[in-house]
Amino acid sequence: MSQDEERVQLIGCAIGAAVVSLIADGRVINRDNIVSELYRQGKTLGDGVGSIISHEAVEIVMRGI
Repeated sequence: MSQDEERVQLIGCAIGAAVVSLIADGRVINRDNIVSELYRQGKTLGDGVGSIISHEAVEIVMRGI
């Protein structure tokens, strides 16, 4: 598996984790809530790969792809 494939998988997992967290909190699933949850998770992870992945996931969700 290439690094690009791994990065895509990590981004997908980050978005999925944000959605699961929103469901667990009883919040509405929409783009704004997913973006805010991804930002929250990025801050929780701090600096490093996890934060970079969360930031990339935010960019994808904001574009609507």
